[in-house]
Amino acid sequence: MERKHFLTLGAGLTVGGLIGKSALNGENISGAKTKISNYKFDPQKPFPISPDGDENQPEHDGPYWDFIRTLFPLKSDLTFLNNGTMGITPYPVLEALNKSFHHIAENGAYPMHDGSFEENLGQILGCKGSELAITKNVSEGVNLACRAITLKKGDEVIITLHEHVGGCAAWLYRAKTEGIVLKLAALGATAEETLNNIKAVKTKNTKVIAVPHIPCTIGQVLPVNEICTWARANGIISAIDGAHPLGMLQMNLKEMGCDYYSGCFHKWLLGPIGTGFFYASEEILSRSAIHHVAAYSVDKFDMSTTPPSMGELVNKTARYSYGTFPGPMYDGAKAAMQFYQKIGPALIEKRVKYLSKEVMNGLMEINNNPTLKFPVIDPSRSQNGVDNSSNNSLPVAWKMHHSQGPVIEVLTPTEDASRGAQVGFRIHEHPSKIAATNIQSTNAETPISNSPVIQTLVPGTSTPQASQRFCDFARKNNVILRYVAENNIHCVRVSTHYYNNKKDINRFFDVLQLFLKEEGWM
Repeated sequence: MERKHFLTLGAGLTVGGLIGKSALNGENISGAKTKISNYKFDPQKPFPISPDGDENQPEHDGPYWDFIRTLFPLKSDLTFLNNGTMGITPYPVLEALNKSFHHIAENGAYPMHDGSFEENLGQILGCKGSELAITKNVSEGVNLACRAITLKKGDEVIITLHEHVGGCAAWLYRAKTEGIVLKLAALGATAEETLNNIKAVKTKNTKVIAVPHIPCTIGQVLPVNEICTWARANGIISAIDGAHPLGMLQMNLKEMGCDYYSGCFHKWLLGPIGTGFFYASEEILSRSAIHHVAAYSVDKFDMSTTPPSMGELVNKTARYSYGTFPGPMYDGAKAAMQFYQKIGPALIEKRVKYLSKEVMNGLMEINNNPTLKFPVIDPSRSQNGVDNSSNNSLPVAWKMHHSQGPVIEVLTPTEDASRGAQVGFRIHEHPSKIAATNIQSTNAETPISNSPVIQTLVPGTSTPQASQRFCDFARKNNVILRYVAENNIHCVRVSTHYYNNKKDINRFFDVLQLFLKEEGWM
């Protein structure tokens, strides 16, 4: 059965036309001499300004990235550092959506699809278009992979503590209802340690490894190529949750060697919400079960025969895509792919890793801040119960430029191979606040377990503490972050994409400093 083909949008999308005006006002950008007005996005033509500054550091801030920022409708007073949850849709993508919806409404044109979308996506992902299916989101892809694999009671699946509910719920349900066993592997401080941790939990019953390429919790990049190579050598099926890499890091699914991979467009690729993809390698497809079939899953059907008959499943992963397709959404995703390729995958990867490194370095420097205040060590130096002699009396390890410290604990590995565009960190409770709270709890009539104040301030527990308070504090100051409560990790996650800049990062640290002052650290 032939698929219909999606609308093909022409070039020349007017940036800002969606709201009736250009996104650019023609004024100079960061002192640039060239005035840019009435810009129209065309994937076949270069931007009116090129990456500038140090030719060896094109990822650094400058007129080019200032121009790119103008292609996003994000409010200027909002510092958005939560791209790991949802990317900000640029004007060219909004224009594509608008044009496609209008074309359907004005012409009564049913959304058409011929497989070219998957072919274009396959070029980015390093696989064949026939190995891709269109989905709504990563969760749908994870479920397709989970249900495609035949497992029996006692079979083991390796998974991690750092799972998103969409990445683990399907496996948890099979464990609950079918008796499969989930084996937790810890993430290490390096790629090598993570790989070794995964190998260590393998047993003779291990059938599947289902781990995230980049977990939603701390943004650590797992060594998926090495994991999948090891899995294949040991007869283990690999199913990767790929919610984050597309649009952030370059990758090649064939080189990775995974069996299944589930991703989306609405995060780092900056496509429309509700668009995703599912990859099943051509080698695994014939062994993959399918539980939902409809239009386009089979090559033919005939209800007039006796008995009614159908042909065979189509010999490509698209068998998992069925029914009416949201044409405009995928026209928007197509525009997002064009936008991504126009800026350049390699440059984007350098840019996002540069920005996240700035965040990581700044967080680690806080532990060496000479203005930090600690509980009384020497009563003779005390003022109001606080040692104002700075942190000179602290252990040397606390004063080093290190991810572990008295105030900030950076959870994302500092190793370049294990980090991408996100940084996860915890803020510790100030000891004096804990002491004061414990005194309060001693005199309180209400049991500790029923006191939300006490629960918030007890260190070493699984309850929300300073990290959650900071996320709330930041939001009130127009800085949007992600508080990670899942699996008792309780940390702050900062996501930096290429439309962010040093101004955004400086604003983040300004708000963090204000918070630490309120907490008594400064």
